[in-house]
Formats: sequence, C-alpha cells, structure tokens
Amino acid sequence: MGNSEIPYQHKDIIFKSLTEIFADRVLNFYDINTAPIVRAEPANLPTIMVQEKTMDFVFYLADDSYLHLEFQSTQGPEELERFLEYDIALYRKRKKTIHTYVVYGSGISGAQEVLNCGSIEYRAKGIYMDRYNGDSIFSDLEQKILRGSRLNELEQMQLAFLPLMKSMHSKPERALETIELAGMIRDEAQKTFLTGCVIAISDNFIDQEYTRKIMEVLMMSKVLRALEEEAKDMGRMEGRMEGLDAMRIAAKKLRLKGMSVKEIEEITGLSSEEIQKLDDLN
Repeated sequence: MGNSEIPYQHKDIIFKSLTEIFADRVLNFYDINTAPIVRAEPANLPTIMVQEKTMDFVFYLADDSYLHLEFQSTQGPEELERFLEYDIALYRKRKKTIHTYVVYGSGISGAQEVLNCGSIEYRAKGIYMDRYNGDSIFSDLEQKILRGSRLNELEQMQLAFLPLMKSMHSKPERALETIELAGMIRDEAQKTFLTGCVIAISDNFIDQEYTRKIMEVLMMSKVLRALEEEAKDMGRMEGRMEGLDAMRIAAKKLRLKGMSVKEIEEITGLSSEEIQKLDDLN
C-alpha cells in the first residue's frame, strides 16, 4: 500500500462503493478479461497478509472465481513474488481459481508479467494507465459534471482510475483534483460511491500530506458524513468483532509507518490503551 492510509473506519463503505460501481460488470475496456464482478471482498484477512502487507483488492466473480487486482507505481520480480504469496494464501483459504491483474500507474509502460519458477509459472497481467491521456479525460468529465449530467458506466470507470493516468500533474495532485471533481456531482448516490472508489484506488499513490488534504476536502462535504453513516450501518449488519479486528490490523500498520498513538486513536476509534497493547505484541 501507500505511505499513508485513508482512515480505516471508511474502508467498509469503500468496499461497498467498489461493489456498486463494478457489480455485474466486466472491466474489458481496461483489458481485464474476466467474468462479471459480483462483489468486492475485504483483503485484510490475517490469512492473506504477507510481511504486514495485504492484497489491494479482491473481487468475487460470477463464475465462482476471484479477481485479484493490484495497483503499482513500481515493477520488478520482487513485486511478482509478493503477489504470488498473496495468491497462494488466498487459494489455500478459498480453493478457487484466481485471476491476477496489476494496474500500473503512469510512468510505467511495460513490466515483467511472468515469474518462472521451473515447475511453477506465475502470471500477473499488467494494465498500463500510461496509455490513457488523463488530462483530456479529466477535462471531458469536468465539462459533463459541471453541466449537471449523470456519468455513464464508462465515464464512472474513467473517473475512478483518473489519478493513475498519464498527466501533467503528479498522482497525489490528480487524486485530490479528482476527489474535488467527484464532489461536484449532483447525484448524491453517485457522488458518494465514486468518491469512495477514487479514495480506494488512490490510496497506494498518496503520502501522508495528501491524505490529510483529502480528509480536509471530505470534512467540508456531505460525502464524509455519508461514508460514516453507511459504514455504521454496515458495521451493525456485519458484526462488531470483524470491524474491530480490521481496525486493529490497520492500527498496527499505521504504527509501523510511524504514526502516533493519538493520531491512530482519532483514525480508528480504538482506545490508546488498546493501541499500546498492539505495540507490546510486536
């Protein structure tokens, strides 16, 4: 993941947002050729964590298989080794076919896609956002949003992936601009889940400074309150223990990144005592 993380109490609704935008769809216009997506699934289960890291996104597909989607700003054999470990862990848990695709941000036009281990040959197909003119697409989407028009399916996908496309702007700058653009969408439901998608996808490419700027933008909008309310509803439906486990994992990761106990307390809602107990387990 990136150098900082969006507050974890909103991750559940972000997964819901991803399911809403991707459900019953295939991503073939990004050359991701799988069965339609049924739902997004949490990828932070301890059983599929590798060296304190988790898979980026896992989707359950209509043909009873899984799509493992990674977002990368670097490439090399060590990355493929990590993805292989993830897929082995996921296969052991689910016993299903796994299709792995790696979405590379702008600046990478080609990457190693095969890891040959002799008897084992592992493939993770690369999708290269460098091939898309993000500035032109941003301008087209901005004009439509300012007219008050609802975005169609392709345009929603374009907006979600905008921060990764080729641009004159840096990825963190474009992520912030895209979230601000999503905030101008008049349809409240579309605004909320598209904002969640942009946050989820951009999380790998933004640092702590831009994380805070993004949170400031969300704080000033109704989107954050919508995320909070839906996250609370999902927490009630899906059970408190699972939510607490996810927050503990997030807290441990944030401590490893050097964040203070007070900052983590504000982000996760865990008590300072519980966060300090996690320190003692290291």
